[in-house]
Amino acid sequence: MRDFAARLFIKPCGLLSAIFVACLLMPPAAYASESGRQPEGPQDAHEVETFMDDFFKREDIKKTLAGAVVTVVQGDKRLLAKGYGFSDIKRREPVDPDKTLFRLASISKTFTATAVMQLAEENKIDLDSDIGMYLKGMAIPNRTGGPLTLKHLMTHSSGFDRTEADTDEGDPQEVYPLETFIKDNIPTVVRKPGEAFRYDNYAFNLMGYIVQNVAGKPFENAVEDRIFKPLGMRNSYFALTPDIEKRLATPYDGEGKPLPQYSTLPNNSPDGGLISTGSDMARFMIAELNNGQEGQTSILKKESLQEMQRLGFSIHPDIPGVGYGFESSYPDLASGEYVIDKSGASSGFQSHFWLLPDRKTGLFIALNSVQNARTLQRELFRSFMDHYFPRSHQAESLEPAIRQSKEQLARLEGNYRDLRIPMWHYSISAEDGWITVTDAYGVHRLTPLKELLFVDGEGRKAAFKENERGDIVYFSYNKADSWSEKLPEAKRFIDVPEDHPYAKFIEYVQQQGMLAKEDNQRFFPDQPITRAQFIGQLMALSGLPLSESPAAFRDSADSPYAAEIQTALEMGLVNGKERRFEPERFIARQEAAVIMSRALLLQFGSAGAVAQTAELKSGTDPWALAGVETVVARGYFGPEVARNENGKVDYRPKQPMLRQEAAAMFYHFP
Repeated sequence: MRDFAARLFIKPCGLLSAIFVACLLMPPAAYASESGRQPEGPQDAHEVETFMDDFFKREDIKKTLAGAVVTVVQGDKRLLAKGYGFSDIKRREPVDPDKTLFRLASISKTFTATAVMQLAEENKIDLDSDIGMYLKGMAIPNRTGGPLTLKHLMTHSSGFDRTEADTDEGDPQEVYPLETFIKDNIPTVVRKPGEAFRYDNYAFNLMGYIVQNVAGKPFENAVEDRIFKPLGMRNSYFALTPDIEKRLATPYDGEGKPLPQYSTLPNNSPDGGLISTGSDMARFMIAELNNGQEGQTSILKKESLQEMQRLGFSIHPDIPGVGYGFESSYPDLASGEYVIDKSGASSGFQSHFWLLPDRKTGLFIALNSVQNARTLQRELFRSFMDHYFPRSHQAESLEPAIRQSKEQLARLEGNYRDLRIPMWHYSISAEDGWITVTDAYGVHRLTPLKELLFVDGEGRKAAFKENERGDIVYFSYNKADSWSEKLPEAKRFIDVPEDHPYAKFIEYVQQQGMLAKEDNQRFFPDQPITRAQFIGQLMALSGLPLSESPAAFRDSADSPYAAEIQTALEMGLVNGKERRFEPERFIARQEAAVIMSRALLLQFGSAGAVAQTAELKSGTDPWALAGVETVVARGYFGPEVARNENGKVDYRPKQPMLRQEAAAMFYHFP
């Protein structure tokens, strides 16, 4: 899962290995009319089963499905809990909604937040007080001077500089207690708590540690006593045992290959260790929809539940934010309804549940494969909402746009860096009446709806946030796991004039802090970049903590980039010969391409980093061909690359990469 290699691109939805696109708000699917709509939501169990059977018979769903369990609840009734496909394909074992166990990963966070709210109801903790009093003497460095509270932890607004651990999966027999995990991975509060949103796995593990301390028993036991047992969730667990391992569905990777079972780290991960069944999740959803009650049992007061379910922490009032363990993943598909949800993703497993509190409706799905899983989950929710709640969807319309001039919009211009994935960035320019946003998906035209609120051509909203002085500081658009911060104005290099063809790329690497170990007056755009400098800039762009291990390459030990080179080696981005890296050798363009293609694979995994080809002019060495084709196909280059008279790209693979060319490559990545 979050092993050291995968940390180049952190998993935003809890525990999903090596991809962050799982939590991106992709362009909305085309709206498709369907017959047999039910105007008042799901009511009849037989009709719901027929609807779901038809969904899983679709060819686009069947072709990548391993196994799934789906649950639908309405009011205080379970209308459906049914398995589709297989818990183990080789043995042809069908999914049983009552018995088959699935890892639910970050859905754990909703349970952890529930346990926190229970303790708050009992006046054992205060949600608005600094958490230091609940940490048994452990101190979290805080550079802001402001208190860090449980409300900040529950809304992913802790301000931590580090929200992930080095690893969160291990061998089933590996022992890693929660308290040890918390102390091994202490972050620093570098941003005022409550100021900005950045998905935070460590925060929820820290909350689990607080629950453990205050309740006076291991976290998994506290949740069992306070939530599982009262609700009759007899097949739900936070700690893996040999018996539970045998009952787990077999996980499958993005290529449909089976994966070995694993333990979460820490072993009872409050942020992602939940294991459960479809039937048990029905009980939890019913309690969530009925003021904390399931049958005669109550796990929370109505007021506490409403506070949890209010998506109040947002960049703008017109954009759904996050609650306490809840989010809003697909607002474009909500049909105008108030929908809260939580998703989970770990190696070989994905899950999601949606609640419509006003309609007392709940939908849950768990999958034992990550192949096409995000698309399947999104399509299930789209079909479900279109089928059962179509009227609001049809009536939904955008608010009247306001008119703003280029001069009025100019203060929004600049580069914005994602708080969680530093190399994900937006470039924003102002036009007369709209702004242009450029990101890894392309170029988007956004028009203003209100002050600091915008919408694109597909109805997706974006917003900016000011600080107390009225300066623009944050931006949120099509990436759901964090906001982006506006980077400071770039400092001009004396050898890079404003009209330089690579000026915007060089400005970007300077703003990102990638040149901290270099001359701060000149950039030397036309000089070749060394292997050490290239890796140093890439590691600075990643924002990762650097390896503390001794340099494996003998010739790199004295390099100012020794730690960066060692980190890249441990991640599998670079290699050398006979313990030599040649740090001062100029990097060839094809070498740089291979490194960036490896970084892409770390980001998206084998399922997401689809191999791409390009028509290349001859000259690339066979070992580098795939890498060069990938970077050319994805456009990781500047104006130095052109097509010849035959339409083939002349990448000049064996020539040294110039510093300005490296800046263009970093700018366009990912």
